[in-house]
Amino acid sequence: MWDIVNNVAQYKWFSSLDLRSAYHQVPILPEERHYTAFEAKEQLYQFKRIPFGLKNAVPCFQRVFNDIIDKHDCKATYAYLDDVTVCGRTREEHGQNLSTFVKAGKDCNHTFNNDKCKFTKNSLTLLGFNIRMVF
Repeated sequence: MWDIVNNVAQYKWFSSLDLRSAYHQVPILPEERHYTAFEAKEQLYQFKRIPFGLKNAVPCFQRVFNDIIDKHDCKATYAYLDDVTVCGRTREEHGQNLSTFVKAGKDCNHTFNNDKCKFTKNSLTLLGFNIRMVF
């Protein structure tokens, strides 16, 4: 957590993206679905996507998004649970970084909750800390 705040605080421009139904966007491999099995009305069910509340859901979800950021070479992009913060030292750099991450998200079939997203701001509240651009 502190690493993310310290890294983000180095930048001047920020966007915060919220993933829609975040965990449910991450599929579970078919050979691992049996680990999620549960019974209801004498029927056995297995999840096909990560449900919220599953013991390893948080680290799995975090790993998936860290891998997306690394694989697509998203610079100045930090994921924490279902929120992703994209930064830039200049407005142009921020725009490039944001474009790269949004394309990566779309390539991986992830959708964002646009009502909760904030784009190209010079201040941001992140994990309870207020971060703002210093002129």
